Amino acid sequence: MFDLTTWMTVAFFVFCLVLGWCAAGALDFDGILRRSTSPGGRLLLRVGVALVLAEGFRLFLSFVVGPVLDMFVNQSVNGFKAF
Repeated sequence: MFDLTTWMTVAFFVFCLVLGWCAAGALDFDGILRRSTSPGGRLLLRVGVALVLAEGFRLFLSFVVGPVLDMFVNQSVNGFKAF
């Protein structure tokens, strides 16, 4: 059902989302997230910031780590195709 590349894509997305969530909390120097009136508003604001930051991490890491992973996966898949 799921192949290696699908699992790697999902894991990469979750990793970027976790990085974005942590960065959203770390960048809250002035307490903007704590000043929101309701807990739901705070959650929505942090989710929004986390999604934007996760997309930035995804783009950055795609250019940095993507070619290395692509080379590794293509070599391993091409190696198995020979058998």
